[in-house]
Parts: sequence; structure tokens; C-alpha cells
Amino acid sequence: MKVLMLLDGPYEGDFRLKKEVDTLMEGGYHVTVVCYRTGKKTLESVDGNLRLLRTNKIINHKRAGFIDILNSMFFINFEIRNRLSDLDEEFDVVHVHDLPLAYTGLQYARKHGCPCILDLHENYPEALKIWFTWRKNPLVRLKNQLFFNYSRWFERERKMVNEFDQIIAVVEEMKDRLIDIHRVNESNVAVVSNTEPKDLFLPIETAKQTKQKFQIVYVGGIGPHRGLQISIEAMPQIVSNHPNVELVIIGSGNSDTIGHLKDLVKKSGVEAHVRFTGRLPFEEALEYMRGAGMNIIPHLKNNHTDNTIPHKLFQIMNSEFPLLVSSCNPLKRIVEEHDAGLVFEAGSPSSFAAQIDYSIHHQEELKAKAKNAHDAVQNKGLNWERDAIRLLEVYDGLLTKS
Repeated sequence: MKVLMLLDGPYEGDFRLKKEVDTLMEGGYHVTVVCYRTGKKTLESVDGNLRLLRTNKIINHKRAGFIDILNSMFFINFEIRNRLSDLDEEFDVVHVHDLPLAYTGLQYARKHGCPCILDLHENYPEALKIWFTWRKNPLVRLKNQLFFNYSRWFERERKMVNEFDQIIAVVEEMKDRLIDIHRVNESNVAVVSNTEPKDLFLPIETAKQTKQKFQIVYVGGIGPHRGLQISIEAMPQIVSNHPNVELVIIGSGNSDTIGHLKDLVKKSGVEAHVRFTGRLPFEEALEYMRGAGMNIIPHLKNNHTDNTIPHKLFQIMNSEFPLLVSSCNPLKRIVEEHDAGLVFEAGSPSSFAAQIDYSIHHQEELKAKAKNAHDAVQNKGLNWERDAIRLLEVYDGLLTKS
């Protein structure tokens, strides 16, 4: 069986797609991925049952922005469509990753008479409401208002989810949303989450906290929806009681976003207690997580974050690191169901500070919760081994119907 996957990004940067590709190849499928070409990557590469077809043109940040504008105007990704025109073979399934590529993939699938899957990594229309809120350039703000507005993409989502043969969501909350709001047939929506394989991020000897520092560690992308502003605003209250606490923010974001957060640090008077490292090599970031007094996922609560789930949650859980999450629906549900960490009220600096204070005084309880988290991944189905089965079941069902 041959699968065609479409991604509006480089293959190397999408961990979810790579896990799905590996699962499908292990299940006997041959997979062709059409994706962006970046840097010095070749137009085409083959590795066993995986073939990567990259766009004819190299896609840098500026060109990607131009592609996004055209995509929002016509709902067609012309770079990906041009690459698809080079194909001279038939596929059994077309698997499209996320809403911006939906119509491009649907057109191809319908033209060639094969079933198509739409894999929704997130609630894209709702994400557009918050992703750009800290951008300062007036031209950028106008562009986003004209081309990346909620109502335009919500209507596109409504149409697409009822055109595809199968929808994949990353969390139960997103499945329920598609059924309730867009009236998608429940049998056409499956959940394949952002879990990790059992043998990744296994517990290892945790670095001992020094008496001088209790580090609160965030690792990941940086943007308005990530809730780091809440963590920063909580720091004055935290350090008034615990002057040895440091917030370490590891990751990258655009200059407006980083500038906004650094201004907030200065305004809050906690420059000595907040550190931005930028993006770090994986092993170095892992050392920070390993030695943290608390690892955090402080996402703001909205219709975007209530309908997606970060890979980082399952990585932290399987690593047996201490965990504090905000009360976004999926985060709260999973952590409380498995007693896997602490939860604070999303958007509340005082609630965040209170939970940090609690964790400092209840270290043994936090260790027990971290063990529960690890057990949930290893023995209670919060792992890619379970989600890989679900993915293959989606394919089996789709091909049986077709």
C-alpha cells in the first residue's frame, strides 16, 4: 500500500509526522512525504520505504510568509501543488497534515480517486486569535488581520472536516468539538495523540537540587498562548517567600514575543530571577529539566489550548520529572486522572505562585506524583505504542471502506 503525506514545513521539524511515518512503514506501507525544502536539502531522498519529495524552491522564513498569504487567499499551497504535479504514480491514501494544506490535498485525492485523511494537529482557527497578539509591526498586524482571521479559517475548517473521508484529532476534546460544532460524523473522527514511545525520555538519576537554586524550567516554543507571561508575573510573589527560586525559559520565539516577555520581567522587577537561554541542544535542555524543582506547561486557557495537547506533557511524564500544568482542559484532565502532578488555574499568577510554594514544601508528594506519571505512560496507555495501533486501525478501516 502506498501513502502520500503532505506537510507545509520541513520533514525534519515535525515529530508527530515522523512517528506516524515510522508506524506506517512498520505496518508495511510505503510512504511518500511532500514537504518544504530548506537549507541544503536535496529535492528528493529515499530511505527504505520512505521517500521525501521536497519543494522545487527553497523555503526560507520570508518565502514561507508569502506562501501563507497566498494560501489564505486561495486556500491553495502552490509550492506543494507544484511538487505534486511531478508525481506520476497512484497512491492508496492521501494523508494531509493540518488545515492550511487541506484543500490542496483534497483536490489531489479527489482527482486521483483515493481516500483522504486530514490530521489536525491543533484548533487552527482559534490559534489565529492569539498567535500574533504581540506583533508590533503595523504591516504584519494588518497582514494577519486581513489574511489570518478567525472567521475566514473557521468556515474553511467547517467545510474541510466534512469533505475528508477521515479526520484525526490529537485529543478527545478536539474530537468532541468537531462533532458538536461542525456536525462531523463521530465514526469519521479518530484520536491519535501526541504521546511518545515508552522507551523515550525514560527516568534517569535526577540531579540533586542545589541549596542556592530552585529552578522552574520551561522548555518549548515561545508565544502568547504558552502562558509564560503568567509565570513571570508570579515571580515577585514567589521570590518574596523563596528568594532562591529562578525561572529558566528555554526555547525560541520571534523578536516581538521575546521582547514582550523581557519587558515584563523588567516591569515585574525580577531580572535576577528569570533567565532566557534561547534554543539549546537537546541534551543541554534535558539537563535543565532533570535538575528542575518544577517543570511547567503554563498554557493560557482558550479554545485553542483546550483542543490540543503538547508532546512535552508526555515527555515530562515518562521522564518522572516534577510537573505543573495549567488548567487547560486536556492538561488538567490527564494530570488529575493519573495524579501525575500539580495543576494551577490558567491565567492566574497567584495560583501559579501558590502551587510553586506548595511544591517546595511537599517534595516527597511531588516525587510520588512523578512516579504516577511514569506509570501512566508505561502501563496505562499514554504512549505511542497505543496510539500507533489506533493509527493503523484508522488506515485499515479506511481502506476496507474504499
